[in-house]
Amino acid sequence: MVSVLVAMVLLAVAVIALSSSSTFLVSLQSDASGRSIATSLGIGYMEEVRRRPPESLASETSVRVNASGALDDGGAFERRLTIEPDPSLAEMLRATVEIAYPAGLGRMGTVRLETLIQRGGG
Repeated sequence: MVSVLVAMVLLAVAVIALSSSSTFLVSLQSDASGRSIATSLGIGYMEEVRRRPPESLASETSVRVNASGALDDGGAFERRLTIEPDPSLAEMLRATVEIAYPAGLGRMGTVRLETLIQRGGG
């Protein structure tokens, strides 16, 4: 009888361990998927920014976007653009796009992309 009880306890521990590792694996998959979408959104938006005339570039406040990059107050992603002079190259602007994404288990991750853009008029 004791051996049956020990076997049941060991089985319960194994099931709990498998369950939590399964949850962790699903979280990793969700993180990878969110990061991939966020990277695509960041690259697409950075290309849009690079097509703008340099003299019109300005930082933008954070906005919510959906998985296709369209503005959406309920979107799962948050996009921010920062434009600042590059400290080492006077004729260049540093453009930074940051995309916050759902990373699984209630966490948020961030993808950050930077590029240099030559100032206009020179």
